[in-house]
Amino acid sequence: MNMRRKWLAPFGMWIVFEIVAVTLWLTKDNLFYLLNFSYIGTSITVGLLLFQFNYKHARRIVQLLVGLYMLIYLGLICQENMQIEGFWYYLFTGVFEAATIHYAVAKIFGPLLFGRGWCGYACWTAMVLDFLPYKKPQAARKKIGFIRYITFSFSLFFHVFKNPGAAILGVSLAVTILCLPLYIVAEKWTDFERDIQKKLEPGVKRIKKFFKGDEQYMILTTFYRQNHYHPIMALRSSFSLLIQIPFFLAAYSYLSHLSILQGHSFFILKDLGKSDALFTIGSFTVNVLPILMTLINCASGFVYTKGHSLREKLQVYIMAALFLVVLYDSPSGLVLYWTLNQVFSLTKNIFMKLKNPLKVFFCCVAAAILFCDFYLIFIHPGSFKRRILMAVVISFVLLAPIFVKAVSRLIDRVLSPLLNDSKSRGILFFSSAIGLFLLTGLFIPSSIISSSVIEFFNIDNLGSPVCFVRNTLVQSCGLFLVWPTFLYFLFNKRIQTAFSRLSFALFAGALINTFIFVGHYGTLTRMLTFSENIAGRVPYSVIIVNLVAIAVLIVAAAFAIKYKFSGILQVISGICCISLFAAGIFYTKSIKTDYEKIASTYNPENAEEVKPVLHLSKDKQNVVLFMLDRSESAYLSSILEEDPSLKDIFTGFTYYPNTISYGGHTIIGAPPLFGGYEYTPEEFNKRSDVSKLTKNNEALKVLPKIFGEELGYNVTITDTSWANYQWIPDMSIFQGMKNVTPLSLEHTYTGLWMDLNKDKIRPNLVSSSIRRNMLWVCFFRISPAIFRDAIYDDSKWWSTDEESGDIQEFIDYYSALYFLPQLTDFESDKPAFLNITNDSTHSGFELNPPDYVPATKITGKGVGKYAKLSGYSANVASFKLIGKWIELLKQNGVYDNTKIIIAADHGIGQRKIVQDLYNGTLEDGFIMDHLNPMLLVKDFGAEGEIKTDTSFMTNADVPLLLLRGLVENPVNPFTGKQMNDSIKKEKGAVVTTNSTWSPDQHSSNTFSIKDDEWYTVKDNIFDIANWKKGK
Repeated sequence: MNMRRKWLAPFGMWIVFEIVAVTLWLTKDNLFYLLNFSYIGTSITVGLLLFQFNYKHARRIVQLLVGLYMLIYLGLICQENMQIEGFWYYLFTGVFEAATIHYAVAKIFGPLLFGRGWCGYACWTAMVLDFLPYKKPQAARKKIGFIRYITFSFSLFFHVFKNPGAAILGVSLAVTILCLPLYIVAEKWTDFERDIQKKLEPGVKRIKKFFKGDEQYMILTTFYRQNHYHPIMALRSSFSLLIQIPFFLAAYSYLSHLSILQGHSFFILKDLGKSDALFTIGSFTVNVLPILMTLINCASGFVYTKGHSLREKLQVYIMAALFLVVLYDSPSGLVLYWTLNQVFSLTKNIFMKLKNPLKVFFCCVAAAILFCDFYLIFIHPGSFKRRILMAVVISFVLLAPIFVKAVSRLIDRVLSPLLNDSKSRGILFFSSAIGLFLLTGLFIPSSIISSSVIEFFNIDNLGSPVCFVRNTLVQSCGLFLVWPTFLYFLFNKRIQTAFSRLSFALFAGALINTFIFVGHYGTLTRMLTFSENIAGRVPYSVIIVNLVAIAVLIVAAAFAIKYKFSGILQVISGICCISLFAAGIFYTKSIKTDYEKIASTYNPENAEEVKPVLHLSKDKQNVVLFMLDRSESAYLSSILEEDPSLKDIFTGFTYYPNTISYGGHTIIGAPPLFGGYEYTPEEFNKRSDVSKLTKNNEALKVLPKIFGEELGYNVTITDTSWANYQWIPDMSIFQGMKNVTPLSLEHTYTGLWMDLNKDKIRPNLVSSSIRRNMLWVCFFRISPAIFRDAIYDDSKWWSTDEESGDIQEFIDYYSALYFLPQLTDFESDKPAFLNITNDSTHSGFELNPPDYVPATKITGKGVGKYAKLSGYSANVASFKLIGKWIELLKQNGVYDNTKIIIAADHGIGQRKIVQDLYNGTLEDGFIMDHLNPMLLVKDFGAEGEIKTDTSFMTNADVPLLLLRGLVENPVNPFTGKQMNDSIKKEKGAVVTTNSTWSPDQHSSNTFSIKDDEWYTVKDNIFDIANWKKGK
């Protein structure tokens, strides 16, 4: 006991420091905090341990460890001011030797000799106090002493068998197998209840015979108490029925309205989305399947209740009749599910009556698995690799007996300390379960949303995005806490031991996967799907290291339990739980704060009607710039191939496929497009004395200022990317500029479009999809890298809902282009310049071909070469809508006197396009297509078919192309320098592969770009020999 008390204080101190370390690491996303506080905490713990064992130099060792750390890391490496007044005084006065001596005395020899560092007034005081005779006390101190399960199963089997009927069969089988352990426990409880009832029955009968009224009640109560029984315990016999209810409700909720069942047949069932109606008697339709379900249910009950009381038999038959009434007119897919459940229930009841039910059951399962393997390998039409993988996974069930024996042996030989210590077993299980709950329910969702609160702002009029955290918290609570706890207490201590060990392994593995093997999968959209294809993103070497790390952790934990160090595992779990909770609360508070800030400033107009706000001139020159965010250059050929009519619309345009942008995100790629070569990232960083925000806003205002003030054009500018570094552009930066009218078209016409197109959208689609996907993102984060691609399932997250896309965000942008003809008139009395930014092309939302319009059900894919790639639909839709606007210009005779440029800040970054167009890949793995933006130019009076020009271009050429023929030698109105492309001609384009998309992630005056994130590119961008590392 004394030994344990000696270890308690040091490890308590270590726990405190680790909580601080992990919490700061998670909230600040900086590994320094973990290393810093872990090192200091460990040093202090070592000192306390030495002190507990009466080592006289304990404190000096601590001071030496911490002092040397401060000297080497903070003083020499980081060159940090540590508030050592004398040190800096001597250093700044040039007396370097004095500074060194001061530091040595203050931080090294002082601690060694006197036990204190002398770095300031407080430490000097404490050092003096060290010489005072402390009195030690003579006496010893006093002691202070369920729908998602159905959804996932259906998705899994539907992906395998490609048939909803077979998927329903798989769901029923999966639910039955999952519930089998519960049914076994329920059967034991029922048998136990029957035995008690049988034992008490004679006594109860005697009491009821001789006593009446209150006297009978009092004596019965006493009789039950004497036999340690209460009448409420009779509910144990109904446990098997209670198990079915949540799964029935989940299936009823999910399958009753599942769109994928509509119109699909399964054997004699013509439509799984409707009642079976197999035959009619006159005008009366008979649904056969519910009747068959009831007969099977009764047969199952007959087998189950054989030899039981009449009360139990009536209970079963009444429930069968009740289900007949409830499900008679239900969709046949739902009735099929419950019928199969009754078939499996009947089979289970028959097995339970056999002498060796487990052996017979295993033989039947083995036969079923062999049949599935045969079907997958020789009949199934899918990918051969996937079929083999699925067959191998299913076949592992055949190893169940070996697995059970191995677990039993593991419990006896390795986990015996847990087996014999219920307290340690429970603490380990609950701390791990709570940790998984906090990680997936609180930390991951809150960290995702807090990174960009405005993207989740007021979705479907829900207000604060904290509701999504709350939703995931409830889901995770049920999945990782409530159900596991329920199962934990159902079983004996051997199963509980296995549960404890498994829960810790899952929690530890989840932490490793979440914080160490994070992976780089691209940008996560608001709908919680990645903006790019994630297949093949993780190298095999990382996958192997990931699996090895998890295996080592599991083995280490097993040894810790075997040699009775499970307390350390409990401490680790506890620290992680506290840290995850603290970090989650921090992020949640941050979400609330940001939401309130956004809500107080963001109030977009919602147009009730469309009025012209874009004014062009009938007889004077017009210049129009469309900046289509992330418009993919390589898609153009595929778009024109799919819709040749666009070639007749976009006459006079020249296409520049050999165009490069300066960054793969808008924050870096857009300023050169709007402001020219002075705002490329290299030139941007050279002006390090000017704030990043000032230079960004300068770039956005260069063209409006030249056209409005110098040329006297009527300028209209809309939705300019990152205006004032706001996610939703702050167009007020253009207020007060001569002849300039700033507008916000995006977000403005969303409600009007939805009112006119109610048949194309489903209410609350976005919020319901986020609620569903958030938990899957958590699964993705906590899973080993090898499983993540399968979990993501090509952005479907194992959903069968074909409508789940970010319709609201897309319509925010799409509606602005949709109403473009109505927003335009030709009443300008001056030449006009329109600068229109639109984010429709940034979306990966799927649209209905061939018209590429939003729809509640996507019927297929387009026929273009790249029709299956992300973002293709949005690009086609945008060009079709701009095409309608161009036709309006032609009809009104202003097309010839209008110069039009369609440009983008960057490309999407498609591996398929790199394979098709480039002659290799870069060593660092960067996808070069990310820097290949759209560039289309139509000059005044240009006509004829679309031409292709392979000249080397950059999107910084856009201002020069717009001003060509209008201003002879344009000058930047903010810097006074001439605007030209001399930089490109001299050295090419100095571009960056930096993946940081937010202004807050860069320094205040410059872009934070590492040396290995620069490339110099010239001439043919599709030849990797022209991509030189550096600048």
